[in-house]
Amino acid sequence: MSYLRWPVLLGALLFSTLAFAQVPVVTLGPDFGEPGDGWDKLMQLKNGNTFYLHFSKKEGLSVSVYNAAHELTVTDTLHTQQWNSSDLESTEIDGIYEINGQPVIFLQQLVKYNPVLYRLVLDGETGKLVREDKLGELPSIQHRSVFVEDNLASHDIYVEKDPNSDYYAVALFSGAAIQKNDSIHERIQILHFSPTHDIINKGWFYVADTSYSYFSYISMAVAGKAQVYLGTVAFNAKRAEGDAGPRVLFSMLSADSATFAHHVLDYTAGAGNVGGYIQAAPAVGQVRMVLYIPAKQKEGGSGIIMNTFQAATGKLKKHVQLAFPELARNVELNLGYKDPYKGTPQRLLLNEDGSSTLLMENLSFFKQGNSQINKLHTNLGDIGIALLDTIGRENTTMAVSKYQVITGICEPFQLQRRTKSEWMFRNKIAALNTNTWLSYDYIPRPDVSFVLFNDYLQYLDTGGSDKVRKPLKFATDANFVCYRFYKGKMERLFLFGVPEVTKGYACMMGAADYNAQNGVYATVLISRKGLDKKANIAWIKF
Repeated sequence: MSYLRWPVLLGALLFSTLAFAQVPVVTLGPDFGEPGDGWDKLMQLKNGNTFYLHFSKKEGLSVSVYNAAHELTVTDTLHTQQWNSSDLESTEIDGIYEINGQPVIFLQQLVKYNPVLYRLVLDGETGKLVREDKLGELPSIQHRSVFVEDNLASHDIYVEKDPNSDYYAVALFSGAAIQKNDSIHERIQILHFSPTHDIINKGWFYVADTSYSYFSYISMAVAGKAQVYLGTVAFNAKRAEGDAGPRVLFSMLSADSATFAHHVLDYTAGAGNVGGYIQAAPAVGQVRMVLYIPAKQKEGGSGIIMNTFQAATGKLKKHVQLAFPELARNVELNLGYKDPYKGTPQRLLLNEDGSSTLLMENLSFFKQGNSQINKLHTNLGDIGIALLDTIGRENTTMAVSKYQVITGICEPFQLQRRTKSEWMFRNKIAALNTNTWLSYDYIPRPDVSFVLFNDYLQYLDTGGSDKVRKPLKFATDANFVCYRFYKGKMERLFLFGVPEVTKGYACMMGAADYNAQNGVYATVLISRKGLDKKANIAWIKF
């Protein structure tokens, strides 16, 4: 094993005014070959083990287990009976969680055009497959989809786990055009599971007076065995006179009920293309749902609305459109902005007392190429981070310049979904495999915080401007950088060594896992020297 300590790697920074601030310490596991096609994910379990999962078309799902001393103890390939591991191109991952001390993988696969959800439970010590279950399926995706006023009826399966317990829920949305024999009350079902994977409640999701026929999924949250909360946009396919227009619903399924209690957010009338995230704050008896409504950004606001609900009743207490005057001053002073920062929300970190941290990213979109697979692209731009008090006002802000390009459309709260390992295998061309390297991570620690991402070496050295700066597109050009924020100052660190023209270090951001309890960030590091490359699991202690 290699132990890299920042004072050794960064001698030029030893005399920094921040030299006595908290500095990360890196531990590297044994060398292995650069991962090929597919997708990678790390999990740091409560027993001290680290699981490395690699999904590939050739090998299926391979598992490596590292013990608490970061020694490799197990390498194995799983052999499943129900999920077809050789058909990754029709597979997506809806969540990977530690439940009851075991890694649990939720996989959705098209079987004769029907989405089917499987659950794989692994042993937390050996990595062996303990059980494999089919949890449900949806009607064929060949039925016509419904898209009205920027709202797409969801025809998909979603999985969410309570971050404070091992209870979880599965939502099965059948959102295709309603057929002649369809029951409008039996198109969306919620399954609520215990930590031992037993179903403790089932609920059908519908509006009793049938004022809405279609629903677009926003987010779901689980509060132990007591409640499941669900956010949706409700709408109709055809607007007849008197029909209700699109609105956001906040709905709650209680443990003693098989039906949902709905609360209509009237201020969202006409809303379309809504993104959002729900999280419970049990210590203060609240549930927060942050919404992103782009149309409100065009009206001059941020388009980001924080909604606070009573946890027991689901009733709305207040909503406020967030404003970021301090962040606007920050980007004007440090990044040369002439206009306020209008980033897209990517993740919400909610604290026990109701305060929060909102992670944002500048997104813009363009088309290039003729193929449907690689035609759409997203610019991932500058980072904006706002630490908010309990009513949503800024306490502290951070801004970092960044410029990257991914293939495909990056939607709001993409970082939130990445933390639960939501992912779709789309690697029909090599360039798509670079998406896991891009965007960023944020690590908060007492009195100090860190921002992590990959960038071009030349722009790390010179800064550059958007007019001349080229976006990072290829993993082979990337170098991992860490920005430390301490006492109002920002400092750049290279955690693995100072990159050079023929030497570099890049990390798979999409594979990473952060353990907030011990402050350890685990990721896959690719080191290159000339034409030679090697990979290691890197544990970074912040």
